[in-house]
Amino acid sequence: MRRKFNWTDKQLDKLKKVQEILADLEKYKPLTLRQIFYQLVAREYIQNTKSQYTLLSNLLKHARLDGYISWDDIEDRVRRFEDLSGWPGPDDFISAHLKRFLSGYSRDLLQTQEKYIEIWIEKDALSALFVRAAEPYTVPVVVCRGFSSVSFLNDFKERISCHEDRRPVMLYFGDFDPSGVVMLEAMEETLRDEFKIPDIEFKRIALLKEDIEKYRLPHNPDAIKEHDTRKDKHVEKYGELAVELDALRPDILIDRIETAIRAELDLDAFQDETEKQQDDLDLLKRKKKEILAFFEQ
Repeated sequence: MRRKFNWTDKQLDKLKKVQEILADLEKYKPLTLRQIFYQLVAREYIQNTKSQYTLLSNLLKHARLDGYISWDDIEDRVRRFEDLSGWPGPDDFISAHLKRFLSGYSRDLLQTQEKYIEIWIEKDALSALFVRAAEPYTVPVVVCRGFSSVSFLNDFKERISCHEDRRPVMLYFGDFDPSGVVMLEAMEETLRDEFKIPDIEFKRIALLKEDIEKYRLPHNPDAIKEHDTRKDKHVEKYGELAVELDALRPDILIDRIETAIRAELDLDAFQDETEKQQDDLDLLKRKKKEILAFFEQ
């Protein structure tokens, strides 16, 4: 039997503040634990410490178990479930696929653009939010999770080779800490010097030093590690300044993503492709209706 959580007045007050954040960011749910933590810190409800993060994690666990917060409000992007189960039988398989038949179509809205664009993010925990922002523009989202291996960068080279007539652009989003600041530089150097690809545009979109100042983002004291070989150079240039991308409010981050994408586009060409996509969808709808009518005879 689960031990009952002690909902003191202090705990209930913190829960109320979490619910306030979830309500404010309703459009951007599910949020991660770290996003909620940084919003509490930014509003000066809690201190930016490891112990407060642990306490919040425990509180949110029991808040969901006790029904104060929906399970759909918070996501865990680190752990995942791969459903490898089969079907009860062929009839169920046919029925499910007929329902999904000709669904999920998306036209390549960038096929007439002069640039081939990819969004690269350091954090897997934010990938769902990035996909949500980039999907309407059919811009690929790449989760690099730290310094990229040569195999991973070679995959990027192969993708570029499929778009030889377009200029490649990498829009990068990462933490502002000793590693996060130089990751883009390291990838640029490897692709230029080792892979001999000189014409890629690399653009760091966030986090920027001015973001930290403008939005008063909380410093992450654990991000500057003593054994990090990049620490001294970072501290010399920026001081003890280390902030995670997660600290930026989801609405601000989504606006930054969309603005960065649109700045690279020929918007007239994009609008033409969007109109063609609607024509495509109308065609597929008619075709689906005709084919399903044939199966039902």
